[in-house]
Amino acid sequence: MSAAVLFWLCIALVAWAYAGYPLLAAVLARRYGHAPFQDDADCEHVTVVVAAFDEEARIAARVRDILEQDYPADRLQVLVVSDGSRDGTARAAAAVDDERVRVLDLPHNVGKAAALTIAMRQADTPLVAFTDVRQRFSPGALRALCAPFADPSVGAVSGELVIAAADHGTGEGVGLYWRMEKRLRSDEARLGWLHGVSGSIHALRRALFVAIPAGTVLDDMWMPLQVLRSGHRVWMAREALAFDRASHSVDEEFQRKLRTLAGNWQLIKRLPWLANPFANPVFFAWFSHKVLRLLVPWALLVALAASAFAGGALYRTLFGLQLLAYAGALGGLLVPRIAARLPLLPAASSFVMLNFAALLSLPASLAMDPSRLWKKH
Repeated sequence: MSAAVLFWLCIALVAWAYAGYPLLAAVLARRYGHAPFQDDADCEHVTVVVAAFDEEARIAARVRDILEQDYPADRLQVLVVSDGSRDGTARAAAAVDDERVRVLDLPHNVGKAAALTIAMRQADTPLVAFTDVRQRFSPGALRALCAPFADPSVGAVSGELVIAAADHGTGEGVGLYWRMEKRLRSDEARLGWLHGVSGSIHALRRALFVAIPAGTVLDDMWMPLQVLRSGHRVWMAREALAFDRASHSVDEEFQRKLRTLAGNWQLIKRLPWLANPFANPVFFAWFSHKVLRLLVPWALLVALAASAFAGGALYRTLFGLQLLAYAGALGGLLVPRIAARLPLLPAASSFVMLNFAALLSLPASLAMDPSRLWKKH
């Protein structure tokens, strides 16, 4: 294969992952997509599970935020699982004076995946919702999250995470990426292709829960993938809002993304049926959305090398433009405050940062336990 052909194949892979597939999903969703039947008047009994580790300072406020939801009080329970916390997390949660609150105090830190599995053995309502300590819900979030379960085909529902604007220079670019990601997830939901949920706000039918192996990083992909495999649908309720802060720095955002991407590699290992088009009911969407995003940085490196060896004025120009673009993006990461003043540079910097995380995600997942990349939940 010539260097020129290799270059264009790599560019095509990148273009499909970030533009072609989202555009196809948008077109198909508009033409063939449909929403499930929803009923927010007949609210099911629901348990909201909050996994916490060393969250004494914040857990009580989080529990009260959930209890104040616009949801029938007699149909709402909160189950806090303190995952071997070394502070007074369990005591602070138990101090909330409401009989609907239960606290499960684990003696040792077992990790979020195992903690959620233990909590699910205690849940006894038809629906179970999940959230973290850091976020807050909009007043009607829980009602909007549970309404689609009126449709028996729906097995899991994701809410929408709203992230506050970041104060670092790449925040604008990360925000753009997240808005595009939410639009893609919404289109996938309308097509029955959605295979991931927001860990900060999602729910599922308790009967469809499959125990999560200890150390699993992406519980918010494990659960919806199992729901899809059972023959049910995963929906996205965009009116169910959870609010969160942005990463404080580029490094924090990088570590968060590295953890997520390493978790994708881990899932491929733990769920080998994902790679089987005949066993994975959303193989096309999963491959286009998740797998190709992992391959994009490698394609970018090959494209850079291929343009250097292809020869001819066109490829010399393309090689130079790539070097210039990467240099500008790197400058934007090193001096984010200045980059924020230049059009498109924050987006370019974020693109490079996210793909550098994707590049490192494979060796990170092979060299260490990906669960060590993130402890707080």
